[in-house]
Amino acid sequence: MAEQWRDKVNEVIRYFPWYKDLIGNEHVNYSLEQLPLMTSDLLDIHYYNNEPDASHAVYRTSGTSTGRRKAIVYSEEDEQHYIDIKTRLFGELLQGSGCARALADMGTGHAAHTALAIFARLGLVNSSIPFELPVEQHIERIQAFQPDLLYTMPSILDHIVYAAEDPRAFGIRKIILVGEIATREWQQNMARLFGLKPQDITDTYGSIEIGTIAYYSHELGRYLLAEGIVAEAVGTEIVGEGLDPLGNGEGILVLTSTVRKLLPALRFVTYDVVRDFRTVQVDGVERQSFQSIVKRVGRELKHGEKISIYDIEQVVYRHLQQARVRVGVSHNALSVYIQSRSAAPSCVPVIREEIRACIPEIGLMIANHLLDDIEVILMAEDGELAGGQVKNKKLYYQKEKDQMQGRAEPQTVEQRAEPQLTSGILSAIGHTPLLKLDNLFPASGFSVYAKLELMNPGGSAKDRPALRMIREAWKDSLIGPGTVIIESSSGNMAISLAMICKQLGMTFISVVDARTTGMNLQLLKALGAAIDFIDRPDPETGEFLPARLKRVQQLLAEIPGSYWPNQYANPNNYLSHYDTTMPEIVKELVQVDYLFCSVSTCGTINGLAEYVKDKGLRTRIVAVDAEGSVIFGGHAKKRHFPGLGAGIVPPLRRPDLIDRIVHVTDADMVKGCRALARRESILAGASSGAVLAAIRQLKEEIPPGAVCTAILHDKGERYLDTVYSDTWVQSQFGAELLSATEEFLV
Repeated sequence: MAEQWRDKVNEVIRYFPWYKDLIGNEHVNYSLEQLPLMTSDLLDIHYYNNEPDASHAVYRTSGTSTGRRKAIVYSEEDEQHYIDIKTRLFGELLQGSGCARALADMGTGHAAHTALAIFARLGLVNSSIPFELPVEQHIERIQAFQPDLLYTMPSILDHIVYAAEDPRAFGIRKIILVGEIATREWQQNMARLFGLKPQDITDTYGSIEIGTIAYYSHELGRYLLAEGIVAEAVGTEIVGEGLDPLGNGEGILVLTSTVRKLLPALRFVTYDVVRDFRTVQVDGVERQSFQSIVKRVGRELKHGEKISIYDIEQVVYRHLQQARVRVGVSHNALSVYIQSRSAAPSCVPVIREEIRACIPEIGLMIANHLLDDIEVILMAEDGELAGGQVKNKKLYYQKEKDQMQGRAEPQTVEQRAEPQLTSGILSAIGHTPLLKLDNLFPASGFSVYAKLELMNPGGSAKDRPALRMIREAWKDSLIGPGTVIIESSSGNMAISLAMICKQLGMTFISVVDARTTGMNLQLLKALGAAIDFIDRPDPETGEFLPARLKRVQQLLAEIPGSYWPNQYANPNNYLSHYDTTMPEIVKELVQVDYLFCSVSTCGTINGLAEYVKDKGLRTRIVAVDAEGSVIFGGHAKKRHFPGLGAGIVPPLRRPDLIDRIVHVTDADMVKGCRALARRESILAGASSGAVLAAIRQLKEEIPPGAVCTAILHDKGERYLDTVYSDTWVQSQFGAELLSATEEFLV
């Protein structure tokens, strides 16, 4: 191996003579780990700011640490290697997919520049979308071109999904990602939204300096290093530069390219922190890999292309001689916090516009709503700047838009401590009882256990996802005290969010419709929620849910800083049940043969089923849906009870996780609820009656000795004026239903 690195060293010296002075002239140790690291400092001095040869291809970053945009040079040979490696990788990823048309939708970097050439070599009809276009035109181009493969960035895909009515209608078969790292959970959620399998979305990781570095293998659950790359993971003490120590199993990724020529790609420091870097066996061949990219350290923030904090500081210092600067980053938002005795409010727009000028491509994407805005915020003189992970600086939470309008003072992270999610009423969420139902189906030979989710403090299983969605949004600095939370819900989710928002000092608006029970409306008002009532269904579908969702979008546009948890597509919906509900069941029951769960957003059943599949359990998952629901196909019909079934196909729906689907009539729901109350003294909601009615439908198929678990979703008090009202039941289903209840669950 020493000979290999001797050749690489000599190659680097041939192109970059200054490297010889760096390693010394005598007694060079050619072991890779003994060679100097190619740090950002060295490249700033010797490479990034040199005037490139006009005969070479030059790519530039969006911002620099020296006031100039960095220039990265590619020779014709470099360019060819880049395209060859990517073509082979894409060919492998697309094998057997049937993709014939490919669309590139990204920024202006190297990946965008070479995308069409790669597609052409793969024999794909290809096109691209200029990144300067507004999101609406991105969607129009996708609809017109009808690509099988979409090559894009996670941030752009997020905006496309948000603006599109139904991403599945695009008919996309494969998505390859470049730019920001996409987490496993994010990829899974996108797959659901596009109606794809998780393995149909592949995250690739690269840099403008090196090219393609790694790609995510769904089979291994890890990133595999790409062809032509030799990697190391080193500690911050090796890199130096005053970087904080890393966690266990973490290291800064250092790369050597065996094919790159016009970059000194010998122990190039990426400043990306990876976790669990190690060699794995793939088809009998050892491959370098890592589990995930944890964060970025050093001087720059990585945001598609790099944004230099030093450039931002230089802009501030040009206007304010004495100032303290902190930069906050969350998702696509960039906030600059300034503390200065000499600062006047009039300097804010000047500084903001000058920062935009330092990163023109990002400024253009902001203007067209592909990225969130840059905000400059003046802090009080006596305020304390808070800490964070970006260049050892402090991250701030910005409370809506009120800070910019003088209606509220910014809060530091210390002042805005983590919400008290484990105290007060919120500490009672979860760990609900699991009760054997001895008096139901006594002659069946199988046993039924009820998971009493109705015992959560908010009265339903929705407490779990509501808490997790709020907690994760808070962690990501998307919300905080005073934020207005808006959600479409006719019942349980609304009640759960109202309870949690009240506890955490936030305002909650529930968008409801005519099917919302009077009891639920009273509960929402008692918990301080504002009610936004939709009295007419969507004219195209005849369903209330699409109309409610449109109203949510209107409210978000009208209320600055408001936030939509989006229970229908938020992965934290199902993850709450993956991490808590199913582990609780398994802990108490050694054997679970059948799991019966009602469906609406599909969050509960997804979390339970994914846990079952991931842990290799033999549990059969039975989805219980309402007749008239379109979740699993069919035509929408009138349904009496909210919270069971849906008038749209929810993005979280995963038929591949479900073993059996049972549809239940409204009448059988009522019978199930009433029989449960009379035989087990449990007053439960309509979906619980549906779950028990589904067990009744399958009781001839369930073998003796089997253990069934039923999720009893919510309390029955909310249905006193419907399910448990003799007058209402008789008016809706006839008097004969009242007498048919007693023997229903025998």
